Amino acid sequence: MQLLLILLLCGVSLILFTLIGGVLAVVLYGMAVLNIENLSDPVVVEGLKLIQLCSAIGVFVVPPIVYGLIRSKKWGKQLGLKAPSKSMNYVLVILLMLASAPAVSWITAVNADMVLPDFLSGLEAWMRQQEDQAAELINAFLSIDGAGSLVYVMIIIAVVPAVGEELLFRGVIQKSFVQWFNNPHWGIWITAILFSALHMQFFGFFPRMLLGVVFGYVFYWSGSLWIPIVGHFINNGSVVLMSYLMPELMNDEILFEGNPYAYIYYLISILLSLGLILWFRRLNQNVS
Repeated sequence: MQLLLILLLCGVSLILFTLIGGVLAVVLYGMAVLNIENLSDPVVVEGLKLIQLCSAIGVFVVPPIVYGLIRSKKWGKQLGLKAPSKSMNYVLVILLMLASAPAVSWITAVNADMVLPDFLSGLEAWMRQQEDQAAELINAFLSIDGAGSLVYVMIIIAVVPAVGEELLFRGVIQKSFVQWFNNPHWGIWITAILFSALHMQFFGFFPRMLLGVVFGYVFYWSGSLWIPIVGHFINNGSVVLMSYLMPELMNDEILFEGNPYAYIYYLISILLSLGLILWFRRLNQNVS
């Protein structure tokens, strides 16, 4: 019933807020609905940014809050919006996101080169088409012009997804699955799989799933949703910041590409990440 409730809230809210975003895009920017696929038109891009912002708020932010209000008067506590018992958690999750970046980029590159069997060639072609369309839209959004544009794009790509997706996936769905299976590991992994699958970017499925697993465990161990929110923000926000400060690096598909010692760096990244995860678990061993 909990899952059915949140799905219903997400569906209704998504439709409502997407319609609101579409109307605002037409009124404020004069965006032509029939021209919505023309990403070379700045008016279309600005309109799509507004629609994306509204729809993300509609599907990720509003439903979990309404759900929390239905479940409890203390809706923030119900969703896990409480300070961690130890502020060191913030430091560790920041270090974890930085340390894991090379390993994540390598896993992303390996996932991107995935080839399906011949009998699934049609499915692979459709998946790559979806991936290309998503990449084209993201690149259009990351065309940043000035500090004001940077803040706006940061809100769209980093702030709202970090807060909203963690509210929905970790604050609601993961907690429901953990209770359902009476097993935190099942709940965390199933939620991470759904978290990655619903992004509809199949050639980045595994790194996104692993990030979902990390966010799931740090939330479960610390008991505070603010910890995965910070990690999620750093993960998304670093892409926005890099596209603004060092756009030439955005063409590199993988960190340390072409470096003869690249795999040593990836190994170090993995070992550091595992060490920080163990440290995080030990720090919070009396919390969860």
